[in-house]
Amino acid sequence: MSLRPDNTLISNREMLLALLAAPFLAIGAALQSIALNTAHAQTLRELAAISDEELQARGLTRADIVSMAFRHDG
Repeated sequence: MSLRPDNTLISNREMLLALLAAPFLAIGAALQSIALNTAHAQTLRELAAISDEELQARGLTRADIVSMAFRHDG
């Protein structure tokens, strides 16, 4: 038995499973980050393709499209 950082006990089996899972969790987080950044880039490309007249009709400027692409909706 060993202690976790929050001072709770963890068995050797739990410790081994956590150790074995760590690389897969890191790879998953990296892939999720890549997917999110790709989605932001795609959104920026789509918003950049909008004409100035259409942006003006929507009440937006070119500077607004970056904040639109990177806002967090939950």
